[in-house]
Amino acid sequence: MAQRDPLQDSTETITLLGNKVAALETDLRQKKEIILAQHSKLEAFFGTSIDAIVQMDFDGYITGWNLQAEKIFGWRAEEILEQTIELTIIPERYREGHRTGMQRYLASGDTTVLNTLIEIDALHRDGHEFPVELSISVIDSPDLQEFIAYIRDISKRKRAEAIIWNQANFDSLTNLPNRNLFMQRLEHEALSCDRSKLSLALLYVDLDRFKAVNDSLGHDMGDLLLVEVANRLKKSVREVDTVSRPSGDEFIIILGQIEDQLAVERICQQLLDTLSEPLNLDNKVVYPTASIGVSFYPDDANDIEILRRNADQAMYAAKASGRNRYQFFTSEIQERAQRKRQIITDLREAVNQSQFEVYYQPIVSLLDGSFTRAEALLRWHHPETGMVSPAVFIPIAEETGLIGEIGNWVFYQASQQVKNWRHQFNSDIQVSINTSPLQWIDESTGMNQWFTHLIEQGIDGTAISVEIAEGLLKDPSDHITNRLIEFRDADIQVAIDDFGTGYSSLSHLKQFDINYLKIDQGFVRNLDHEQNDLVLCEATIAMAHKLGIQVIAEGVESKSQDRILREIGCDFGQGYLYSRPMSAIDFTALIASKT
Repeated sequence: MAQRDPLQDSTETITLLGNKVAALETDLRQKKEIILAQHSKLEAFFGTSIDAIVQMDFDGYITGWNLQAEKIFGWRAEEILEQTIELTIIPERYREGHRTGMQRYLASGDTTVLNTLIEIDALHRDGHEFPVELSISVIDSPDLQEFIAYIRDISKRKRAEAIIWNQANFDSLTNLPNRNLFMQRLEHEALSCDRSKLSLALLYVDLDRFKAVNDSLGHDMGDLLLVEVANRLKKSVREVDTVSRPSGDEFIIILGQIEDQLAVERICQQLLDTLSEPLNLDNKVVYPTASIGVSFYPDDANDIEILRRNADQAMYAAKASGRNRYQFFTSEIQERAQRKRQIITDLREAVNQSQFEVYYQPIVSLLDGSFTRAEALLRWHHPETGMVSPAVFIPIAEETGLIGEIGNWVFYQASQQVKNWRHQFNSDIQVSINTSPLQWIDESTGMNQWFTHLIEQGIDGTAISVEIAEGLLKDPSDHITNRLIEFRDADIQVAIDDFGTGYSSLSHLKQFDINYLKIDQGFVRNLDHEQNDLVLCEATIAMAHKLGIQVIAEGVESKSQDRILREIGCDFGQGYLYSRPMSAIDFTALIASKT
């Protein structure tokens, strides 16, 4: 056999390879034409879709890309077709999972993602990630094997959901967790303590006299104070601890995983020291203080609602002890709180069942011993425990909001009684009525109806005098100022109760046409053996008379006190020396005996 020419063989091989390359190029060109044709069909079919629609073959190459896909991913179709989906729109942290899922499907047809709505992050061309909602279907036939993904950008929805979640879980002023998120975290911390056998401390922090700051400086300054308090509290505890603001001027702190409860004492004192540092608000220096109540889980309670209530009770005990201090929960505090809750329940019942009665105590002229004035004093006849002191139930009535209803009842009773006395005895007797600062501050307590009632009942305004707390005149709001003017215009006189213990000034006395000053009984009590009290009383009387204001001395109990008050020119005296408070019937008899 003749041997083949090597050169001829090489030529044939090159020719054969060339043909194969040409054939491969043709196949690639045809494949690309097919892909582009499919993309054109896809674009025609899905071009107006609000979803990005992406086709991918079983090798992971992108074969379809509509206009919406271009918009949300930043790739034009001609740039991304024939690239793999893995390296273009899937974030790196998901790529291994994507490959594993593809291999499992190709090997067994098993997958959990087909025809299921999935929320996941996608990758934009510029590298940022964004949330999408994704649904995948598959075409698996002899002619076509592809995945089709329907993708929607849900960034706006996620932002809206985040806003809604924040509004539901965070305080808008301080950005601290609100009551809702606080309760979630408290439950979580309690479960953690159950597992670790450690404890948690719950700290109720309530600002002292915050309402006075709000009323004197305005709500905007009050808000700035709350923001500063929130910042100070956050800086004073660990990052793992929770500082929340459930409402108002109340903050609650969760200290988790506590090994040494004594360490909580140091934290509480640190909080008090930090909060009391001076703060400049609108060029006015404020020295905020707070009262803190502490309860421990599970020692004080293994129920979080009871735990919260115990901390709240301890906080009120801290306030009652003088404020600007902390108090750990004790069984004694719990007993006091139970008694208080019972009084609240009974007080509501007392309002409904008319267990109250108005007593009257004469206010005697020190000039001639006559009386044409009396103070209306509220008494509560409890059906089981007997007479309850106003010192016990009035603060609770103020705290629970019942003071408005009770105060109105006293006014209506006293005004009707003084009307009867004036008619019966042809006298110009006047009844003074105590008022709570809350009745003046809270516009919903019903004091604005008093003027109408007097007119409807034909009662002259001079028949009534209202007693106000001295502190009410310190930087009064427009509402309080206008209300005082309304009383003046209705001829209702105004007395400052317990004068000398509050914050009023000469300018306040002139501005509001005050009619009476009532010298606090603490000064009167020591008149006959304490020179300083005598000097203060004498100066008060002289000052008041210069301003055309009459003076009433409270708590007169001895003849020597009566003699001294007459000598220094006091106008009126009130106290046990002259008469104890008495019922309306007995007071009527007293008036009759004097006429």
